[in-house]
Amino acid sequence: MLEIGGVRAQIDRDYTVTEIEQIANESPVRSLDKSQEQAMMDKIDDTKKKGDTIGGVVEVVVGGVPAGLGSYVQWDKKLDAKIARAIVSINAFKGAEFGVGFEAARKYGSEVMDEILYSEEDGYTRRTNHLGGFEGGMTNGMPIVVRGVMKPIPTLYKPLQSVDIDSKEAFTASVERSDSSAVPAASVVAENVVAWEVATALLEKYQSDRLDVLKEQVDADRKRMREF
Repeated sequence: MLEIGGVRAQIDRDYTVTEIEQIANESPVRSLDKSQEQAMMDKIDDTKKKGDTIGGVVEVVVGGVPAGLGSYVQWDKKLDAKIARAIVSINAFKGAEFGVGFEAARKYGSEVMDEILYSEEDGYTRRTNHLGGFEGGMTNGMPIVVRGVMKPIPTLYKPLQSVDIDSKEAFTASVERSDSSAVPAASVVAENVVAWEVATALLEKYQSDRLDVLKEQVDADRKRMREF
């Protein structure tokens, strides 16, 4: 989880996917920033005392993704579009962004584009990952970085005004059992919907029903691209 109720994790270095999984699983709020962990939990507890709810931002990182998944010619086959659709399909999610996301609107093109590098050891790589692992709807070999924003859930302990359908009279909504925040749990859902779309794209490109054969095909493709 990247942010909850305005309390934002400060990520000061790049983590491997393995490190992200381990740290997130050990955190009560699935945050990589231990220094903000207690502040996040305090925000949740304080919100509950007020009878209110809060939303937040979750981030999913997918490593080891081969270049070329998705399509740059068909709008309905662009992998970033499919992932964005999957993210906003999660209950209470209202938006998605990749890489620097909406921050790109405030930057020059030279600050956003990911320059291409080449070395005998690593083949083609990118200097940065501002675009979150995508270019033109296709993966570029860098980790996929996607974030989703979740709004506060609507079931409140201090109910808001509504209108009776029959009488058209104003009335106060009923009080239901409610969580003050579902963002940490939603981060797990986000991981799974992204994993599904990436796995589907892999099978569409390599068309194998055996994991060992699929790995061989991906490795062979990477070798060809390195020698290209």
